[in-house]
Amino acid sequence: MKIVIAPDSFKESMSALEASMQIKQAIQDYDDAIVTQCLPLADGGEGTLETLIHSMNGRIYEYEVTGVCFEKRKAPLGIVGDLAIIECAQVCGLELLDEKDKNPYLTTTYGLGELILKALEFPISRIMICLGGSATNDGGIGMLAALGVSFFNDQHLTVPLTMAGLEEIVSMDWSHFQKRLKDIEIIGVCDVSNPLCGQQGATYVYGPQKGLAPHNCQKIDQAMKHYSHLIEKQLGVSFHNEPGAGAAGGLGYALLLCQGHLKRGFDIVSEMVGLESAIASCDCVIVGEGKMDYQTQYGKTPYGVLQLAQKYHKNVYAFCGRVEDLDVLKTLGFQNVWSITPSSMPLSQALQKGKENLKICVYDHMEEMIHGI
Repeated sequence: MKIVIAPDSFKESMSALEASMQIKQAIQDYDDAIVTQCLPLADGGEGTLETLIHSMNGRIYEYEVTGVCFEKRKAPLGIVGDLAIIECAQVCGLELLDEKDKNPYLTTTYGLGELILKALEFPISRIMICLGGSATNDGGIGMLAALGVSFFNDQHLTVPLTMAGLEEIVSMDWSHFQKRLKDIEIIGVCDVSNPLCGQQGATYVYGPQKGLAPHNCQKIDQAMKHYSHLIEKQLGVSFHNEPGAGAAGGLGYALLLCQGHLKRGFDIVSEMVGLESAIASCDCVIVGEGKMDYQTQYGKTPYGVLQLAQKYHKNVYAFCGRVEDLDVLKTLGFQNVWSITPSSMPLSQALQKGKENLKICVYDHMEEMIHGI
């Protein structure tokens, strides 16, 4: 018997890798003759780098770069063969800031550009940039500046490489843009389809959660439009309405300017780890994440796994910190979904005891999963 273990992370409790190890241990404790294959997953946001490096036997390097608020910060760069992997969340991420420090007028993507330059020192042909969790809304001008692009105000002085700089740009110079990037495939990984500008764009939808006051959204959105119009006039390209251009405060747009393309996180991660072939040859699949409810069907990792499993008529069982809308989840096709959290346990304790609770819960439901095969 073979079981594929393919969880996402349990936010604030355990990584996808840690979750998969707990599930595997529970299965082995029940019956060590059962073959398991651990394929921890991610959706392109936080944890994607760790997940892929583990699954593909890559290596992580650390470099000192410009942090999200222009401080010096060490950030990881993953290398797997000819592929470099960078996570925005670990360079210019919202999770790097205290609540009081969230302010996109002061945050930059410059360090991301510096990491891209470090990646070019390796013999790579592809760079995968995970766009989830950014604290920025600078349209990618910080990253582009690190790659050699200059942005000027009306006095021909360099603008601030933050969201504030978008309001000052009147001209730009691409003549020193890093030429080697033309030979590199750039993949922006994201799970949003927002355009760069407008009511559904980067500023209106995601700006407030990054610290932008709602009454400032209109003028920043106008500045973002002006920036994209200057780009269109100078480079002759128009990407501002492309799905995903608004990802990570406009980083999706900036990657398109670098001749990159954007892909859905689950699609590329599952492809890289060989999820479909693993499911095709297994008896059942175990998935999991922090919370599952009716929204799971809208692009969440467990639902992506379920769709692949249904293609091969394999049962999928799910474990999560909290479950709602169980009837909906079962209608979608999950064989069963269990909450790992005891009903009387407070959230703070549940997060702390997540690994232990997951292991116990999986072990307790092994009989049902085995008999369902």
